[in-house]
Amino acid sequence: MQEEGVGLQAADRFDGPGDVCQNAGMEQNTKREAILLAASEQFKQYGYRKTSMDDIAKRMGVSRASLYSYFENKDDLFRSVSLAIHHRALSRAEYHLITDPAEVKNVPSFAVRIENALLARHGPFQKAVTGSAHGDELFDEYSRLCGDIVQESHARFQALLANALNTASRAGDIDLKAAGVTGKGLAEVLNLGAAGLKHGAPDMVTFQRRLKTFVNLLISGLRSR
Repeated sequence: MQEEGVGLQAADRFDGPGDVCQNAGMEQNTKREAILLAASEQFKQYGYRKTSMDDIAKRMGVSRASLYSYFENKDDLFRSVSLAIHHRALSRAEYHLITDPAEVKNVPSFAVRIENALLARHGPFQKAVTGSAHGDELFDEYSRLCGDIVQESHARFQALLANALNTASRAGDIDLKAAGVTGKGLAEVLNLGAAGLKHGAPDMVTFQRRLKTFVNLLISGLRSR
């Protein structure tokens, strides 16, 4: 399994209204989030092929017509689940990357912040794949339906990561110039490297261990001397 799968684990569920939609007070958005969560759990438990819109409607306790008022079909719903997970992952990653040590007490080291950002970006999908008996099937459907979502998410995350690396270099935490790399180039290596570390990882513990070693090795070699 080499890219992200689809399916929300307990730690990656929407914690409440507004996690996906900004207008948290609107009933329509709240219901949409509930549908996304129900669909995610249904896909995780039964796989994509064995899940129907009827199944999701029954899980929600609503009519199929109500479900279709929010989503065109099962493909549209699957893509929407994927998009919601990506938005949440990017939001969490950004939180770790933009934390200003001058403004916040007890901020983790730069290496830990990078590690946490990469984990926020890639962790939910690794959990989804390793936590479902239908991980391979979900990954296949994800590849078929969500390539554009992945591409945009990668680009946005790498831009955030590059900005954090350039900021750290200007602050003297790392020295990109001495290493002969740019923030943009290193962001790509970190992001794609983290994606590669998911290969063959049977669980999140293994992935986290690999990621920690990877980030520490790279960042330690970039520290200003």
